[in-house]
Amino acid sequence: MIAVATTEDELAGVCERLRARGASVIDVAAPSDTRRVVLARMPDERSVAGLVASLRAEGVMAVLRPDGGVALKTWLRDTRPITFDGRITVCRAWSEHDRRGLAGLVELGPGGFGDGRHPTTAQIIEALADRIAGGERVLDVGCGSGVLGLCALRLGAASAVAVDVDPDAVEAARRNAGINGLDDRLEATLSPVSGIEGTFDVVVANIARAGIVELAPELVARVSPGGWLAVGGISPSQCTQVAGFLRPLAVVERRTSGEWATLVLSPVV
Repeated sequence: MIAVATTEDELAGVCERLRARGASVIDVAAPSDTRRVVLARMPDERSVAGLVASLRAEGVMAVLRPDGGVALKTWLRDTRPITFDGRITVCRAWSEHDRRGLAGLVELGPGGFGDGRHPTTAQIIEALADRIAGGERVLDVGCGSGVLGLCALRLGAASAVAVDVDPDAVEAARRNAGINGLDDRLEATLSPVSGIEGTFDVVVANIARAGIVELAPELVARVSPGGWLAVGGISPSQCTQVAGFLRPLAVVERRTSGEWATLVLSPVV
């Protein structure tokens, strides 16, 4: 089966496009006032993956969806919206779960790492929810899907720059900014961190130990005097070593969840 995330305005066109390619529209879910999720089936299941790929190439948010059984139960579990600290919610655009009234909704389309379910992503989102006061300028290093920058914006940050070495990640971040109506406040770029001008109130880097160590001087240099840096994708045993590479910033908070940890650091006053 195929699930396609669309809007009420584009619903008729999406259904027509699916039928023109031989798909049967089975159902249309309305998980929010504007979001629509079209469920469709192909007569030949072997052609489903090809249809999803061609729709995505045209900019349509299409994904493979299980028909039933344990696979469907897992799908429904993994596409459930996740709310952090009562302030921000992350959800895949094709989720069939109701999301009316959820706080600070950020919807994500296909592509790019990070949908809030992995502990490293969740820890930094929690830090953003605790610390964003409003009006901040944010730098998201190794942006993946752009989820961290988008969450910061939804929480009240003024602007965000999202950087990644992967062109697909940069494109995903741009698409997701558009999905959420935040494309005028998020800039996604392949520029190296060293090429980003100025300092930022908030810098986030969920890029694992090797990436943090490699970029440590650039990360430190991008934090404004009153700002803070959050680094993730490390283990609790690596925290002391990683913090050493980020001097003169000092650790002000440490979050752990199982084998994962996140450090929040600020300039020494």
